[in-house]
Amino acid sequence: MEIVWKILLVMAWSAVKFVIGFGLALASGFSLIEVLIGTVGGGMVGVIIYLYLWDLIVHVFRKFVPKKNKPVKFSKTKRIIVKIIKEYELYGVAFLTPLVLTMPIGSIIATTIEPNKWRIKLFMFVSLLFWTLLLYGLKVLFNFDLPGLLHF
Repeated sequence: MEIVWKILLVMAWSAVKFVIGFGLALASGFSLIEVLIGTVGGGMVGVIIYLYLWDLIVHVFRKFVPKKNKPVKFSKTKRIIVKIIKEYELYGVAFLTPLVLTMPIGSIIATTIEPNKWRIKLFMFVSLLFWTLLLYGLKVLFNFDLPGLLHF
């Protein structure tokens, strides 16, 4: 029963921030299948929740607050973000979401770029699977001992 609680904890962290969930899975000594279930499954649960929750939030917000047409001020940071989004679109957002962005932020940005939710889910799934297999492969290849590093 303890393993189920550990997997649920990894899934909960992966639904918010993939890197923390992956590190927790490695620290718990999970096998590859358990890591995949915990990190990819948790990340996808997070993506699905945030995709539909964001639609609900926008719908309720627009119901009570009408849209205003005001000019947008672009800072240097906003220009860089817009350039990246225009250049790489959903591919770049899905690729960066597990490691750089969090699941809520990546899902919200993906929703603004792509209206097709199934396509967003597919790209996020492939990205989560890719990063999980890559990081786990590096761990196995270099015999990386995360619990030993965390022990002071």
